[in-house]
Amino acid sequence: MTLLDQLAAQVRAMEGSTPARDRLPALPALDRIVPGGLLRGAAYEVTGSLALALALAAGPSSEGAWCAVVGVPEMGAEAAEAFGVALDRTMLVPAPGEHWPHVVSTLADVTDAIVVRPPLTVRDVEAQRIVARLRQHATTLLALTPHAGAWPRPAGRLEVTESSWTGVGAGHGHLGRRHVTVTATGRWGRPHRTHLWLDASVEPAFDAVPASPVPTSPVPLDAVSLDAVPLDAVPATDYGMAS
Repeated sequence: MTLLDQLAAQVRAMEGSTPARDRLPALPALDRIVPGGLLRGAAYEVTGSLALALALAAGPSSEGAWCAVVGVPEMGAEAAEAFGVALDRTMLVPAPGEHWPHVVSTLADVTDAIVVRPPLTVRDVEAQRIVARLRQHATTLLALTPHAGAWPRPAGRLEVTESSWTGVGAGHGHLGRRHVTVTATGRWGRPHRTHLWLDASVEPAFDAVPASPVPTSPVPLDAVSLDAVPLDAVPATDYGMAS
């Protein structure tokens, strides 16, 4: 029995037979981005921000869901926990390599939400095979991609199209809060743009600027990615199932 199989057996023994809801909850501040929560059995593409992917996973995790993070070795446990991800119900597979589809499919059997960083381009047949597995087990996938369109036919696409930091002057100061603009497209009707304060030190929150419609083609990601700076300013910590 592989390590993944052992973890799967342990999760099944702990979670019982609680019926799954149609959607996974989102943090209150993210409800405008994913109205009603994340659809179970669906794959969402998150472009340009590991922080946003963690914040999306934090909604279900904070309410008792099991989660997994695949292919993100630099993720810090402290940063994930700051967003609201429960480490004792989170599995990390930092370097699955070419076996990532098998890892995701196996984890879909025992988790509610999976954050995965796939290769630069995912083949359509491969993505649809994974989605079929997700539907079978009512698991939600958040595919962290380097550019929009890298994951074929997602249920929704969430892209950080603008970002800026507070607290940094001309050669001095410290990184403070992070203001981002998230462009959402998918099954929510017209593409829309939402302004959000997003950092790992406090719970995500909307600013006073209302969401606004945007053209179908989003603005390119800012030259400085949100995740060019470590989420928690401490060395990344790999963790499996913490007790």
